[in-house]
Amino acid sequence: MVSDIDIKKLGKQVKLRDREAFRVLYQTCFPDLQQYAMRYLYDWHEAENLVQEAFFSLWKHIDQYNAELNIVSYLLTIVKNNCLLYLRDLKIQDNHKDKVVEALLFSNLKDEEPDQFLVVRLNEVLSQLPEKQKTVLLKHVVENKTMPQIAAELAVAESTVKTHYKRAIAILRANLRFIIFGF
Repeated sequence: MVSDIDIKKLGKQVKLRDREAFRVLYQTCFPDLQQYAMRYLYDWHEAENLVQEAFFSLWKHIDQYNAELNIVSYLLTIVKNNCLLYLRDLKIQDNHKDKVVEALLFSNLKDEEPDQFLVVRLNEVLSQLPEKQKTVLLKHVVENKTMPQIAAELAVAESTVKTHYKRAIAILRANLRFIIFGF
């Protein structure tokens, strides 16, 4: 990424429809934004498409961008919203909701303005999980460990790990459904 000073300068130049500044912004930020989108989508090609749409949207609606704001944060917001709309449009059913919950809950790693309400609510729900379920969930989602790796680490059967994980996701989904899916 470029430095904060360069970002502010780029933002002002892009606001003035400077094509070279836009090209530099695109080339510099695209890989990080695509990686960010991957945390939601788990689909490299779709992440690429949604990031491209974000840049297109920025350019097309540049009059809506406030040049005093960090343009990368602005793009992050567009990408995040594009991802959420994409996931909602999929009408994901039970067997895929686990991934949506994971992605939405743990995707704010680079977001400069995380949804504080979601963070507080997530921490409340996580604190209510039984310790083993919480451990399995965090090892799988945060540490990116597989079910067999977790089973070996905890010295339990893989089926036990899967059960803890599914129960934890079910609790998260039930308690956060109104935030994530709007009902």
